[in-house]
Amino acid sequence: MSTITLGDKRRRQAVRNSTTTTRALWLALMVCAAVLALPMDTSAGARITIINGNLPGVGFNDPTPVVPVGGNPGTTLGQQRLIAFQFAADLWGATLDSNVEIRVLAQFTPLGPNVLGSAGTTYILDNFPGSPGFPGAQFPDTWYHSALADKRAGRDVLEDFDLEGEPDIVANFSSDFNFYLGLDNNHGALNDLVVVVLHELSHGLGFANFVSETSGSNTSGLTDVYSQFTLDTTTNTRWAQIDPTASGNVARAASALRVDKIVWDGEAVTAAVPSVLSFGRAEINVNSPAGIAGAYRVGTASGFGPPLSSPGITNDVVLVNDGLGVTSDGCTLLVNAAQVAGKIALADRGTCTFVQKALIAQAAGALALIIANNVAGDPPPALGGVDPTVTISSVSISIGLGTAIKAQLPGVNVTLGLDLTQRAGADPGDLAQLFATNPVQPGSSISHWDSIAFRNQLMEPAINPDLTHEVIPPIDMTLPQLRDVGWFLDANLDGEEDATVVLGTCDTHTPNVLLSTGATLADQARVWFRDCGRTARNTGQFVSCVSHATNDAKASGLITGAQKGAIQSCAAKFTR
Repeated sequence: MSTITLGDKRRRQAVRNSTTTTRALWLALMVCAAVLALPMDTSAGARITIINGNLPGVGFNDPTPVVPVGGNPGTTLGQQRLIAFQFAADLWGATLDSNVEIRVLAQFTPLGPNVLGSAGTTYILDNFPGSPGFPGAQFPDTWYHSALADKRAGRDVLEDFDLEGEPDIVANFSSDFNFYLGLDNNHGALNDLVVVVLHELSHGLGFANFVSETSGSNTSGLTDVYSQFTLDTTTNTRWAQIDPTASGNVARAASALRVDKIVWDGEAVTAAVPSVLSFGRAEINVNSPAGIAGAYRVGTASGFGPPLSSPGITNDVVLVNDGLGVTSDGCTLLVNAAQVAGKIALADRGTCTFVQKALIAQAAGALALIIANNVAGDPPPALGGVDPTVTISSVSISIGLGTAIKAQLPGVNVTLGLDLTQRAGADPGDLAQLFATNPVQPGSSISHWDSIAFRNQLMEPAINPDLTHEVIPPIDMTLPQLRDVGWFLDANLDGEEDATVVLGTCDTHTPNVLLSTGATLADQARVWFRDCGRTARNTGQFVSCVSHATNDAKASGLITGAQKGAIQSCAAKFTR
């Protein structure tokens, strides 16, 4: 499983206007660019334009012949990359509303090992006023992402600084990886480019702060809109409330290290948590000896082996021995297979892949595998890799716990399982956890959901193989997070949040209520219209598709008969 870093953690001031309280800050580097001429979804609420930053012959312009795959009709590698990228952009365009074009400067370039992509807003702005009918900034003296500022201002705020036409988001994607370029999410063992683009665009749209978690300092001494909802439950203080002085920086830096204690307290995400995140926090319970007994957080594998369950697997722990080099890394056939059989194997991280360790422990007859980290860090990392032949569960633990267990062997008995009293990825108060780590992981810490979340989320710090292309509850919490920071629903682009469900130019006159899934009725209806519009070849097929979707939703109790009828009526008025 490859990690993802954020591009918007780089700091370079470019513009400060002395005649206004509005300021703009440049956060990402520019490259030579040309605008792509790709078709847009005319029903989208936001127009997202992709700017090709690659030179001829590479990246988006790579002429290598390829066979069309997964609904992607491109016949060269560059074409397929462009089409997949625009497909992801159009998914966001059909989900969000803005009367200002969102420009994304993108390129494929070598990014080194384990980095699939990086992205972030180019400019951040504060104290921007709204144009007539539009609210402007919700919080004073608070940095906003460029595209979000435009949405709330109802105009291109960069024009105030003679920066019109410049990109709102800069994104780099790795030419070192062989991405799946189909549009159908049927990616197998490959990383799905559409998913990675959805993730990176989310950072540029508002899923990121502008804080140095290492030093705790804010950018130019101002807080940001993300920090308005970043809550430290140990102190019950939002990061935006911590003063910008040197002592405040120390407090934020200390807060960033509090694993399991940093949460998101926005209303939309909090409403979505019960439908999105499942009960069952992955843990290792050391049953004996008493000196190290207790429940500890673990990292889990999502691409190989069965997930943990309840009541879990209980047995004694045996340290593996493969007889070569670091004998406890478990990378070749075990010489102590007889002792491992029927027990829980413990192996040290390193030398070979997690999948290989699991297969070797499995061949020795182990009931499960624990992998002790070989570097300091909390929480324990997730285990990457894909292999359907692995039949035992695997988890990772911290180097500290691994050392403590090994010091007590033989005689350590543990249970690997789920705590069914707590949701995976939420704290005991059902607030979604952010990715707090000790030590800080620059570019990843805080500006992601916690990696322990399940179901797996688009905005975790690594791309999990079971992710879909959906961003709303009950599948995902990304859209609720963007709603919290200010991407309010505004289908008619008048600057006021829609009180009713509006689909295209059709007002259903039906209140936009929160559904039991945690999504609003309008957001769910947009998904039905988007998906049906993608597959239907004429108006009749579109209406039929929407009817089937809403009939199923009515039958399941998700929507009422009146809501179903109103949505179907708007579908019949749509022109395909």
